[in-house]
Amino acid sequence: METLRISPYTESFIHVHPAIGQIRSFFDERNVPLEEADLFYYFHESTGWKTDSGTPIFDWKTLAKQWIGNLGY
Repeated sequence: METLRISPYTESFIHVHPAIGQIRSFFDERNVPLEEADLFYYFHESTGWKTDSGTPIFDWKTLAKQWIGNLGY
C-alpha cells in the first residue's frame, strides 16, 4: 500500500514510499533488468519521491511503466 488515510473522516493522507523489493518485483514481472529497477528506485529516492514541481508521487507504478516504456520494453 503506497498511501495510507490518516482518518476516515478527513482527506489527510500519509505518503509511503515503495520498498525497493516492490519495485524490483514490478520490473522483474515485466522482464526488465533489475539494474533498471535499482536505477528507478534510487533516482526517485534522490528526489524524495516528488515531481519536478515538488508534488509528492503517489502512483509510482505509472511512473515505472513510463520508465520501462522509454527503455523500449
